[in-house]
Amino acid sequence: MSDTEVMKAPRFGRKGDNESLTESQVIQFSDVPDSVRQSQDSTDGAVSVIGESLHFKGELSAGEDLIIEGTVEGTINQGKCCLTLRPNGRIIANVNATKIFVEGNVEGDLHATVSVTVRKSGVVAGNIVAPTIAIEEGATFNGSIEMRNPAPK
Repeated sequence: MSDTEVMKAPRFGRKGDNESLTESQVIQFSDVPDSVRQSQDSTDGAVSVIGESLHFKGELSAGEDLIIEGTVEGTINQGKCCLTLRPNGRIIANVNATKIFVEGNVEGDLHATVSVTVRKSGVVAGNIVAPTIAIEEGATFNGSIEMRNPAPK
């Protein structure tokens, strides 16, 4: 993808909806941060979603990006994939992933090979280990931080 190409948001409308986007819906690729560009280029677009009404207990692993809107208890191993915890989501588990984005509530340790981002709605009670860590103003964090690559397993 070149800097002059345009990234479009995925369409979730009904079949036959008008495919044209308004100017406010279009993002010039040159304006997209490098970290997003890299993840866009390296993934095949596969994403799994654990819905808001789902409560999962056990060991969860996936070979694709994961969005959690419900509750997961146990262990989460995302390997070379990203994990996003939505605002109503809850994790009671230790998490291993490439990138972790927290908007909901986490009780457990977060280990990422690239980055952990705790958004302003996020609550983390546990330790974070990652080379890059961002905690937005308004987020709640209780634990320790180690800014290093996690040990290989």
